[in-house]
Amino acid sequence: MKLLSIGAFALLIASVASLVSGGQCSVLFQQSWRRAADVLPERAINELESLVPVYTQRVFGLFPPTLREKVAAKMWNAVELITLRLLLALHLVPTFLIAGFIGFLEGSWARSNQQGLVKIHSPMRFSLAIAGAGLCPAVILLWATAPVVVPVIALTLFVATLEMFSIRNLIVHAPTQF
Repeated sequence: MKLLSIGAFALLIASVASLVSGGQCSVLFQQSWRRAADVLPERAINELESLVPVYTQRVFGLFPPTLREKVAAKMWNAVELITLRLLLALHLVPTFLIAGFIGFLEGSWARSNQQGLVKIHSPMRFSLAIAGAGLCPAVILLWATAPVVVPVIALTLFVATLEMFSIRNLIVHAPTQF
């Protein structure tokens, strides 16, 4: 699990570095903006239109003034893109909560309908379920910093499916005796 976390963190840093040094952030921003219109209603799009510059300004306000002047020109578009994608993910939280609830209900139903109570659980399946549940936020962060355009629908389907099966397996394969 630690190795998986270290790998996800290294991939996140590499994605941010590639995004900043790539120089194509404005194109990615426009494409991500168009893809957001496929998922969100017009009211949410208008709200995001005013929030993205404010949050980007707030991020750069946290830097010291000398560093802000040097870094702002290079990173402005990248931070704006990451902010847009994170705000999109924030709007998708109800979808992820519903998927987690479905996984919980299905896991509870499967657990209660077992013929006999399993005395020995599968530690491998349990740890894979924990890793899958922990990977959901990492996947969202990797999507937010990815230097490619990945549709929001693809992110939603992948994360919701991963979360649903992970929570289901977490409940079904939870240890019954310690």
